[in-house]
Amino acid sequence: MRARRAHPGDLPAIVALSQRARRTLPRLWWWDEYLAHDPFVVIEHKGIVVGTLFAWPDDSPVAWVRLAALDDALDVGEWLDLALPVVLDGLRRRGTQKLAWMDYGGWAGPYLSARGCQRLTEVVTLAKFDRVLPDTSAPDIRSRPASDADVPAVVAVERAAFTPHWWHSAATLHRRAATTSYFVVAELAGQVMGYAEGERHFPAAHLNRIAVHPVHQGCGIGTRLLHDALLAFWQYGADEVTLNTQADNHYSQRLYRHFGFEPTGDHTTVWELPVA
Repeated sequence: MRARRAHPGDLPAIVALSQRARRTLPRLWWWDEYLAHDPFVVIEHKGIVVGTLFAWPDDSPVAWVRLAALDDALDVGEWLDLALPVVLDGLRRRGTQKLAWMDYGGWAGPYLSARGCQRLTEVVTLAKFDRVLPDTSAPDIRSRPASDADVPAVVAVERAAFTPHWWHSAATLHRRAATTSYFVVAELAGQVMGYAEGERHFPAAHLNRIAVHPVHQGCGIGTRLLHDALLAFWQYGADEVTLNTQADNHYSQRLYRHFGFEPTGDHTTVWELPVA
């Protein structure tokens, strides 16, 4: 068994592995476009791809694991010991400082802990089923559909509002603006001060992100963004709206509870490992 860098010819084998493997991650990233990049690793056994691991920083000092999958018969620890050093070496060459891993399903956590990873946070899921809205009067705030011209301002909001773990690159935001069901910005005095982005998964919808520039938090921007997103999702026919937030983000949770969101009980541990 050996680890090697992936190449574009591996795509069919990686897709097949991802479809049959029980231990994998949801496909939330266009990893197939990065098969020629060095933090992308496959594990081969007798010429067959039995594991894969890929991480990418997306214009941030923190790289997230974007793809992880291994055959059912392969031990997780053995897979990590083969793949992780190669991925980390590729990230070091890119100047990445940290590796972050969203442990969907919880199958990797014990093995990550044994290899020096530390818990960063817990991400919890909240859901809203009713159509009750609180009062959101804020006449000076305007929300409108985002355009490509808004992306630099949205990047600036993200850089101010979040730690580098949660940054999106301009390229990613351009893609999201073009492909997601809902992407709006909020303006205050003609300046973009926040945005919201989400997707329909009929009969439900998921709000991927609300971000407000910290200088203007408390001015009703997040409230307006959430209010308008819910109205839009309901117009799309969504019966349920979900979102994720960090368990220790009490400010955001107060807003979501105010709108009637409740925890679903689903939570995911985020792990972090220094790259250097």
